[in-house]
Amino acid sequence: MTLSTPKMSIVIVSWNVHDLLEKNLLQLDALRSDVLPFEVFVVDNGSRDGSARMVRERFPHVHLIQNDYNAGFAKACNQALHLATGDVILLLNPDMCVLPGALEKTYTELMERKDIGVLGVKLLNDHDAIIPSVRRDPHLRDQLSVALKLPHVFSKILDRYVCKDLDLAVSHDVEQVRGSYFAFRREILERIGMFDERFFLWFEEVDFCKRARLYGLRVRYCADATCRDFVGRSFVQVSFWKKQRMFFSSAAKFFWKWGIFS
Repeated sequence: MTLSTPKMSIVIVSWNVHDLLEKNLLQLDALRSDVLPFEVFVVDNGSRDGSARMVRERFPHVHLIQNDYNAGFAKACNQALHLATGDVILLLNPDMCVLPGALEKTYTELMERKDIGVLGVKLLNDHDAIIPSVRRDPHLRDQLSVALKLPHVFSKILDRYVCKDLDLAVSHDVEQVRGSYFAFRREILERIGMFDERFFLWFEEVDFCKRARLYGLRVRYCADATCRDFVGRSFVQVSFWKKQRMFFSSAAKFFWKWGIFS
């Protein structure tokens, strides 16, 4: 497969989701065109399901970075970002299916509107329902509610945090977008820095959005581009208590870093 000079670099951090990663890469190949040439990086975080071998054998044009351990999301992203050459970077979860037109819209929005620092798109589940994918900056009470599963009892307790007042059928400036489809221009890394590797998992994209906004850049939710999200298929392999420990660890680091104590 002959590739032109990439305008976009797509970074996929993967852990033990062989089948979904393969479908993701097949869809990306189907979307290739001369209009928007892109390169793809897969950072495999020590998968034991043959993911790395599959990428190497079936997708030799994909840049494979193979870790022999789970390096976490932020560090794995940075490994690829050091090598990426596209003007626009897209961080894409392995359990995603990019729909036609989304990549082009992402690239155009970021390159023509330089006041946008980070861009997310409309995410759909298996039944074509919109997945809530934008958030406001977290408070301690929000995150405790998430960790303690309080919304199961108090249904409106997270309404502010999860932006229930926003119509996700239209585009908005927001405070943060979901990390599963997370795009930005590569040049902003020179201004705000790479992903903070103190976050093993969770809050790295929250921190990145906060830094972008502090530099006067907008975080934008774009409803005119769509991606299907199969939501958290890697996470189902992790025990509840291990996920809780990782969540509390990242939340504590975020709140300490930004001096948020209420």
